[in-house]
Amino acid sequence: MNTFDSTAEVTVPTPSPSTTSTTVGLTTTTVEPALEYAFPFVGQKVSYGSSHHDYPATDVFGCGAFYIAPTSGMVLEISTVDVWDPDVNDPATRGGLYVSLLGDDGVRYYAAHLEQVLVESGQVVPVGEPLGVIGDTGNARASECHLHFGISRPCENPEWAVRRGEIWPYSYLDAWRAGEMRSPVWEIVKATSDVPGACEFAEAVASG
Repeated sequence: MNTFDSTAEVTVPTPSPSTTSTTVGLTTTTVEPALEYAFPFVGQKVSYGSSHHDYPATDVFGCGAFYIAPTSGMVLEISTVDVWDPDVNDPATRGGLYVSLLGDDGVRYYAAHLEQVLVESGQVVPVGEPLGVIGDTGNARASECHLHFGISRPCENPEWAVRRGEIWPYSYLDAWRAGEMRSPVWEIVKATSDVPGACEFAEAVASG
């Protein structure tokens, strides 16, 4: 089990009203990293690999499995309508239905291609809370039913390029599946230090 004897400067949310695709505002404070984590898939067996195509993320296969909160936190952003158009293939909509969770550890957990979203933006959830169901929305319609899982720092304004993933998740999934309370906090802290302007660049790209 990972234990911590220090605090980290992270970003935590302030709720705002929920809409079809919504986010909540962010404020900066000092919090203790969360110590409880769960393997975020239940209901049926799932599989995933240790690689992804051109950026860090993990595709999880197990159509119909429930996606649950990997740690306690607040729902930052949801999409409940699939607007992906294969003729346009806008990267901002490739995720289809998705849930973005800001953990109490200050880390953002993103799950896309959901069949159903079970929470609302701004909702506070405990570890293990059902958040959605693995499906084939977004560009998964052109491939196979699966869930895209990404771990990243939270960004203050809407963007997709950081949210989709900036560290490799599979080792954390392996640890949580084995019951190990392994935290991605310090890897995210390092990523933020290594590329401090990632959010600003991603936000600029998202705004056109």
